[in-house]
Amino acid sequence: MFEALARRDAAARAAGFTLLPGAGFDVVPSDCLAAHVAQRLPSATHLTLAFSAGTRMSRGTALTAIENAHAGGLVRREGALVRVPSGWRTRRIDFGDGAQPAITIPWGDVATAYHTTGIPNVEVYVALPFAVRAAMRAARAFGPLLATGVVQRALAAVVRRRAPGPTADERARRRSRLWAEARDAAGRVVQARLVTPESYELTSITALDLAARALRGELPPGYQTPARAGGADYILGVPGVNREDLPGQGLPAG
Repeated sequence: MFEALARRDAAARAAGFTLLPGAGFDVVPSDCLAAHVAQRLPSATHLTLAFSAGTRMSRGTALTAIENAHAGGLVRREGALVRVPSGWRTRRIDFGDGAQPAITIPWGDVATAYHTTGIPNVEVYVALPFAVRAAMRAARAFGPLLATGVVQRALAAVVRRRAPGPTADERARRRSRLWAEARDAAGRVVQARLVTPESYELTSITALDLAARALRGELPPGYQTPARAGGADYILGVPGVNREDLPGQGLPAG
């Protein structure tokens, strides 16, 4: 969807329309964090993003994951979107409360972060329990089976028997954490972290706000990403959001 809309940029500009997909947790906070580390290291050639959603998956999210389970992973390599195996890489990432294993997923940022920052190599990770990471890696062998209607319907039936998603109390109490790293060919590295309201709660805030801005004509026409439309600091306007810059590596003093 992100790339399909990006190809309609010229037509949208000519018509005076704004196309801004990803107006919720996917991808507002990560896009703004990507723009921030890119500003700190303009020479960056590689961007890594990661998040810990801090919540239970809703039915809708789970059903979407099932529909796409057979497709494998996706990364950005030298500007091009490239298919990789499911659960391609695992990396330990410190979101602020100790390092934990995270695994690559085909998140929207592999499309949007490139358009926001121009950085040609992008990977996205999510922190998940061991059993889920193992299941993602196992999906490499069972991809064709996961795509069949019988398996899709069986998995969807299991999801529909579950609770619809996190409760209002859970959404109010929980927090999501994000991390970003930009590095360049000279070995310079910058990192930053972001803490936000729970992911579905944040989506309800940013999606409504960006829609209101679009209706008021405050967003530029054409294909936009959240950070291109609102700037890297847009996310800091959401109550409860905190951003932390980590010490850079290989950067000049001061």
